[in-house]
This record gives sequence, C-alpha cells and structure tokens, in this order.
Amino acid sequence: MELKYKKVISEELETLESSLALSVSSEIELATEVSNYLVNSGGKRIRPAICILVAKAFGYSGDDLIRLASSIELLHTATLIHDDVVDESQMRRGKESIQKKWDNAHGVLVGDFVYSKAFQLMASFDNPNIIRTLANATNRISEGEVLQLSLKNQDQLTERQYFEIIDRKTAELFKVSSVTAGILSDCNESQLNSLAQFSTSLGIAFQIQDDILDYYGDENLTGKKVGKDYEEGKFTLPIIIALRNTDDENNKKILSLFRNNKKNQFSEVLEILETVDTYEKIQNVFMSYAKDCMKELENVPKNHYRDALEDIVSNLGSRLS
Repeated sequence: MELKYKKVISEELETLESSLALSVSSEIELATEVSNYLVNSGGKRIRPAICILVAKAFGYSGDDLIRLASSIELLHTATLIHDDVVDESQMRRGKESIQKKWDNAHGVLVGDFVYSKAFQLMASFDNPNIIRTLANATNRISEGEVLQLSLKNQDQLTERQYFEIIDRKTAELFKVSSVTAGILSDCNESQLNSLAQFSTSLGIAFQIQDDILDYYGDENLTGKKVGKDYEEGKFTLPIIIALRNTDDENNKKILSLFRNNKKNQFSEVLEILETVDTYEKIQNVFMSYAKDCMKELENVPKNHYRDALEDIVSNLGSRLS
C-alpha cells in the first residue's frame, strides 16, 4: 500500500533523492561509496516527507525546502549508522549494515562524515532560528543515545526512562522536521506549538509501533527479524507493560531470560505477554498518541498536504516496516 504522501509530493521526493546523492559526494572516494551504500538503500523518507508536507500545507514555495529536508534525512542516516555500530546490528533496510559489510571503524567515521554533511547544509540557512533549532535537536538526539547507553546494564528500564529515551532518540527528529518547516513558512508561535506537539506524538507513536512489530510482526511481511529487541536485551514498551502487570513469578522469569540472553526462549516471553493482554494494552497507548496527532493537525490549514499528514497518522497502525 502506497501512502498518500508519496503521490502528493512525488516531485519533491525525487528532487530529495538527487539532493541526498549530491550531498554525500566527496573527494574521498571511500567516503562517498560507504555513505551512498546506506543513503541509496531507500527507506520511507518519512521525516523529510513530514518536513515537506508541513511547509507546503502552510503555503511555502521557496527554494530552501529540499535543502532543509535533506539535512534532516542526513541527520537520520548518521544516527542509523552509529546505532548499528553500538548495537552490533547485522542488517539495515534489508542489506548488510555498514559495520557488518565493512567494519566498526567505517561505521563510526562514515557516520561522522554524514553528520558533517548535514551540518554543512544546516549552516547554509540565512534564518538563525532554523540553524539553532536543528543544532539543539542534534544535541538532544545525541544525549538520548548516551542516556540509552548509560541505562543499558540496568536490570530493567522504567516506563519513564523508556519514554525519555524515545522522546530524545526518535521523537526529536520528527519534531525538528515539522518545527523547522513551520519556521521556514513563517508560522506563528501557536502554530509552531501545535506542530511540535503533533510531530512529537507522531514520533512516539512511530516508535511504539516499531516496538510492537518487534514482538508481534510477521517477518515475511516486514523483512525484519521478530524478537531482535529481546535478543539484544532491550527493554521496550511490551516488556515494560508486561512487567507492570504480571505476577512475581513471571516477572522473575522475564528478567532471568533477559539477563541470561536465552534467544531460543523468545516464545516463552510471548506466552507471558499474552497472559496479561500486553498487545491490547500497548495498542491503547499507541492510539492515545495517534489521537493527539489528529487533534493538533486541526490547527494546520485544510488542504491536500494536511490530508497526506492525516493519512500518515491513520496508516501508522498498519505499517509493516
């Protein structure tokens, strides 16, 4: 199923792809080769698409939009590269990750290279508020990475800690995609506040759905290995909700499985989750954030660009990857 936004801004997305390819070019052939490997592997481009849709919804028609959307996608790409190094991930977007295909050194250095390319684009804007907002977001995303690493060896993650991590790591980039588009479009403070709330809720809903797919997804449809978060010992919302609702015996069992990294016992974890209706409970949390998105979109001008944003929210619950 093709989402509406891909048709509504098809020309802009094509221009975005050309911009991204140009942005990661370098005199150093290896830097271009490795960064292009991930940039050209596709992805939904959901963050730059939100940036473009928001600006278009508010009537922006200037030349800075694709440059802004490109800087956001490059920031996202750099975080993916570094995430794969930290998590020792083998796959990314259906291909070998950079750190798997080359090595950790390539992952770290090329991640830095892509960050630097994003910073070059960010620094080219005349509006200091856009530069400041992008820089602050980049810092906050990095803090989220460090926070997640600092909590990695805890016996378990609290719900408050979980939401703080995803607010920084995932939602922040959705937020800056939307807010900088609003700044570019000369939105007033009330409109910017609505955009910030909309995109933050969207980012959190997006991550919750990702966490749901990791436990309940269909590998044949998603192309992603189910149970990857469990195997990596990541405490995500399904586990946090289950621990809050199970009895002491099952709590101890879940924590023991995580501590001992028993990969072949993932089915036992799923059985425990089922006993306390974890899937239904996490879907309720997801839906509350989706409703927040729709509410805040009422403050965006009604046009086919807003319709496309609403379509993204409506279809988020059925996403497969």
